[in-house]
This record gives sequence, C-alpha cells and structure tokens, in this order.
Amino acid sequence: MRTEASYPDLSSKAALVTGGADGIGRAIVEALARQGAKVAFLDRDAERGKSLAAELARTGGAVSFHDVDLRDIPATQAAIATARALHGPFAIGVNNAGHDERHDFEAVTEAYWDDRLAVNLRPMMFVAQALAPDMRGLGGGALVNLSSTSWMKGSPHMIAYTTAKSAVIGFTRSLARALGPDGIRVNCVTPGWVMTERQRRHWWTPEKGAANQAAQALKGEILPEDVAQMVLFLCSGAARMCAGQNFIVDAGTV
Repeated sequence: MRTEASYPDLSSKAALVTGGADGIGRAIVEALARQGAKVAFLDRDAERGKSLAAELARTGGAVSFHDVDLRDIPATQAAIATARALHGPFAIGVNNAGHDERHDFEAVTEAYWDDRLAVNLRPMMFVAQALAPDMRGLGGGALVNLSSTSWMKGSPHMIAYTTAKSAVIGFTRSLARALGPDGIRVNCVTPGWVMTERQRRHWWTPEKGAANQAAQALKGEILPEDVAQMVLFLCSGAARMCAGQNFIVDAGTV
C-alpha cells in the first residue's frame, strides 16, 4: 500500500511542472494538486494536458495547462508569464520534461544531437532563470530537476539522452551553489526504470521485466507515483537543508 505524506506548507504555493501531461510528470502534477498547491504545467501534448487539467479542476484543484514546445525558449518564457498571472509567483519548479528516444550511435547527426539536448537539457536552464526571481521575492523556493539512471548504466542506444541526463547532475550542483544564498534549494531526482504507459507500450517485454527485477534490491515495479513522492518531499520544508544532491529512486538497482 502506497503512503503519501502530508506537507501543509505546500498548500496554496504556486508550482510549475514541465512535461506534466503524462507519465512521471502527470504523477507530480497530481501529487502537488492533492497537497493543495496551485499547479501550472507545460507540455506539447495538448489533448492529454487539457484532459488532466479538466479532471483535476473537477476535484477542486487549482491547475492550469499550457501548451508549449519547450524547445522554443521564448514561447516557454511566455507560457511561464501567463501561468504566473494566473497563480502568482512560483515557489516551486520541477524540470521534469524529457524524451528517451532510442537511437544508434552511427545514425546520430548534428541536428539530431542538438535536438535531443534541446529537449532533455536546455529548457532546464531557462525555466530556472524564469522562476528564480519569483523565489527570491518570496524569500526562497525549491527547484527539482529530473535525471535518469540510464546514464549510470551507460545505456548504449540512447547516447544523446544519457549525455543530457548526466549533465543534469552537474547543472543541479552548480545551480544549488548559485541560488542557495537566496534560500532557493536545488536538487535532482534520478528515477530508475519507471513503468509509465509509454515504457510499457514501447520498451517493456517479459524478458526485460524479469532482468530488471533481478537487478533490483526491492522487488516490484517502480511507478510514477513513487518518483512523485520524492519530488514532494524535496519541494517541502521537510527538505529545508537538502541542496545540490541527487536522490535516486531505483529500488536499489545494480
């Protein structure tokens, strides 16, 4: 049975989540909304995004969806400004968006390489830049960046993705030092193989599932909600002295 802690200090705080329409991002949006936060989420999947926002609104959630491709930095900055006008200054930011598209080393072109970094790494910098002034004005805040254990494993068929996700660690460490004096806590959450709908549809097989279970110290599937619980903790005052760290949610995978 999954337990969700209650963090009263998250209630009524404005939070921004990237890639919030599906998978881990959706679980984070839902978890923050359950805590009473005012949640804006960005995604380019308009159908799923609008559906989730409407669903949460029906249960009383203060949630807004903003249709934007995060590769377009000016459009992303404009979407954040629109969300701020709705919810107020942001105390919480979650850089979740990413796309683990498989690719062969020999097939990677310059344009493809740049695009994968534009999806999986570049937006984190400019989302953080857009939110930092809000957090300074509030006297502090929390930024959480999402990485992936795929870079630790050296996954060979997603080199552009693993390069970006390993860079998230360095980005987090340096940003924590840059923003810490303003009371802004920056941390990273690194999930293992999380059983999202997309992973089940595209990559899971009985053989891969069995191999992954054999590698885990804790048996059972890692679900998006498991990652969301770690994000909630890091966004809350319970993590007030956590900064520049990487919190791994992978069931003890070797």
